[in-house]
Amino acid sequence: MSLPKKLPVRAPLTELVILQREVNQLFERLAELDRADQPAAGEWLPSIDVYECRGALNVVAEVPGLNPDSLRVAFRDGSLVISGDRRERKATPGAAFLCLERPQGRFRRTVPIDIPVDVPRSEAVLSGGLLTVVLPRVKDRRGRETLIPIRREDE
Repeated sequence: MSLPKKLPVRAPLTELVILQREVNQLFERLAELDRADQPAAGEWLPSIDVYECRGALNVVAEVPGLNPDSLRVAFRDGSLVISGDRRERKATPGAAFLCLERPQGRFRRTVPIDIPVDVPRSEAVLSGGLLTVVLPRVKDRRGRETLIPIRREDE
């Protein structure tokens, strides 16, 4: 009868060091994401959601008050780039703004896409202030920038 071999036991201190290293790496990655999309002076950033559904990657950006002519959606170097411009609002003659909370000016959001997508079959729809970009998944394709047309869906 042979005795079972004992597995080497890690010291609790070693496990804490490994955990600390992983937490530090996580905070470093979060700090990089935080710095990546900081708006410059006169710019703003719309909120976005990214999710996968039915074999496609979906990116939804909040862009209320904008029309397709003031937006641009492109896929470049493995990233979806959404940019646009909200013009400055002017008061009618004889009126003055008392409060301006809606952002204005240019914006640019870059969403890294780390899965292969079929850019030529992608589409962007602007409806109810939401820009929805659907990127179907495919085998790996790399290279050039491709513009994605935006169509308005009547509400």
